[in-house]
Amino acid sequence: MGIIVMKFGGASVKNASSIINVVEILLTFKNQPLVLVVSAMGKTTNALEKLAQLAEAGEENAVITQFETIRDFHIQVVKELFGEVSYIVEESLIPYFDEIQRCVEGVLLLGEYPPLMYDRIVSFGELISTKIVAAYIEWIMGDAKWIDVRTVIKTDMQYNQAQVLWHQTEENIDKIVMPCVSSETILVTQGFIASTISGKTTTLGREGSDYTAAILAYCLTAEKVIIWKDVPGVLNADPKLRPEAELLDKLTYEEAVEMTFYGATVIHPKTIQPLYIKKIPLHVRSFLDFQSQGTLISAVKSEKQIPVYITKPNQMLVKVSAKNFSFMDENLVQTIFRKLYHSGIKINLCQTTTLHLILCIDQKVEIPKALESELSEDFFLEFFSDKALNTVIHYQQEDLIKFSNHAVIQVVGHTLCTIN
Repeated sequence: MGIIVMKFGGASVKNASSIINVVEILLTFKNQPLVLVVSAMGKTTNALEKLAQLAEAGEENAVITQFETIRDFHIQVVKELFGEVSYIVEESLIPYFDEIQRCVEGVLLLGEYPPLMYDRIVSFGELISTKIVAAYIEWIMGDAKWIDVRTVIKTDMQYNQAQVLWHQTEENIDKIVMPCVSSETILVTQGFIASTISGKTTTLGREGSDYTAAILAYCLTAEKVIIWKDVPGVLNADPKLRPEAELLDKLTYEEAVEMTFYGATVIHPKTIQPLYIKKIPLHVRSFLDFQSQGTLISAVKSEKQIPVYITKPNQMLVKVSAKNFSFMDENLVQTIFRKLYHSGIKINLCQTTTLHLILCIDQKVEIPKALESELSEDFFLEFFSDKALNTVIHYQQEDLIKFSNHAVIQVVGHTLCTIN
């Protein structure tokens, strides 16, 4: 049987009963080689971020309270899972809690925490959760092996948004992970975190555990990846905005990439590419109803193409015009895009007219100043805040009519199957 890489997010391991549910899921995959990618428990990453922020602000008493809350939460989960023998697992966690304290003391002393320190502090959420999950799997199922993902996934030094060094990562996974893969042993490792060649902890971006699963699957040439979520699968709309939203049984890699690019949040945007290259299917399934099949993302198209509705809020439109009244031709667009790239500004949608380039980007306080710094010498800039990017994939004629007739729409673009 081929290797299955599974990713369990924070909601699926948020407490003791959730971890018990994870083992119940694993029992349905007996005699298959499994590699588990596990996130921090519940909202632990947010709690660790708050801990660092309190330390940066010099609020020592609040730091102590926040640290104790994080520690006590995990210890309580261990006690609920292991009962009288919980002290064994608790002892394995002490080095991590001691290290968190040392990191926070350093932030208190300096009054700041740079990206390198941020990555180091938040990484403990994944390290602690995987220690607990691996111990419980071994206790119930007989054999589990914990692997520190930082020893295998190597990145550059772009802290908070590190880029994978694929050659080194493939070599490490082949040497360290592959020999441990078997149908008798479940491998447990962390999502979201990695390290530089020199061993400094990095992170792959928030919600990056999906991407970790894809990296491992690619390097192991896995049979498939399963991402366990608290939703039935991938829906064709946000049910909070469209109560009639329905489950998509199949998506192609291309459709999934387009959905994530325009704002769908079920899958991390970087997840699909490694799987597409090796044609590894991705299942998005519900850990609340693990008998259901969810959504399959692969090279196979669904027979029924259902319109997909995506809304990405907190957007800003920027209208760029040349001061010398030049046409917005290839040379001008290339100049603007080069400057945007060097500024690290991501474009969600763009449209050119004869004299203007219109950009849709995430609304952030620092964006106007950054754009003015890069472009104001040669271009006029106009900013339109508090917008939303609405996208329909596989749109119907009535969707096109709605877009065209909507009074507040400022930019419309559409291709053969997608409208924004």
